[in-house]
Amino acid sequence: MAGCGACTSGLIAVKPAHLAGLLAMALSAAIVGCSGSAARTNQPAARPIVETIRMKLPAGAADVDIYMPDTAEPAPLVIVAHGFSRHRNTMSAWGRHLAKEGFVAVVPDLPAWSDQVRNGRFITELRAYLCADESWRQRVDPSRVGLMGFSAGGLATLLSAADEPGPAIWVGLDPVDRHGNGAKAAPLVTCRAVVLTAEPSVCNAQGNARGIIAALPHGEHFMVAGAVHVDAEWPTDWVAEAFCGRSTDEKRSEFRRRATTALREALSMPAVDSLPVLIEEHRDPRR
Repeated sequence: MAGCGACTSGLIAVKPAHLAGLLAMALSAAIVGCSGSAARTNQPAARPIVETIRMKLPAGAADVDIYMPDTAEPAPLVIVAHGFSRHRNTMSAWGRHLAKEGFVAVVPDLPAWSDQVRNGRFITELRAYLCADESWRQRVDPSRVGLMGFSAGGLATLLSAADEPGPAIWVGLDPVDRHGNGAKAAPLVTCRAVVLTAEPSVCNAQGNARGIIAALPHGEHFMVAGAVHVDAEWPTDWVAEAFCGRSTDEKRSEFRRRATTALREALSMPAVDSLPVLIEEHRDPRR
């Protein structure tokens, strides 16, 4: 989830300036393993059918969920990356939502736990494969590709956006930098870049995305006032909220609205109601 700092052997070796990142990483590690059974849906009852594939790429192997819109034409591709110590299920509602908007939404498990440089390479390799493979070219429009990532996944997708060929847009959902890698890569991102941030907190390393924002050549920044870090994760869970603050429908909707608008604009999607999708009924048994 939050925090991209590297592991250390103990607090005695941690500089005060890095303490927030370490705490965020520790909190995230405590959360991992809990979200599968305690995830809040934060989503409509209906959802697209999802196809899961196993990808083996030079940067690593991982399971990847692909959410398809119900359209005969190749659709824009959006790859969505989860945060530190999280997994693809904690961004699954983003996948369903984007498919309903007409995108092919690809939500992978990232192969590396804390190595976002490697995760960035994986995302670059994944989009190259999906855009080049003949069977996927029947479903994906390789000229319209977007990247979006939450927290550490925001850093991984940013690093991929800096690779050539770049995507049409990068959307950072309260991204968290690590070792300044994001700020160093940001000047190489030539596409439109939209950064949506929550209030500074320990869970987003006190808002350290400011370095990325300042270095982006074509950056747009929107602060979601009063939002907590996990308002950008969809779905989140009660354990994450216990550490990072209570997520609300209002703040989640603001992240969703701004991210969707930016993606539709950059990927030339018509401003119409959501396209129909292949759906199956799904209801949260706790509701």
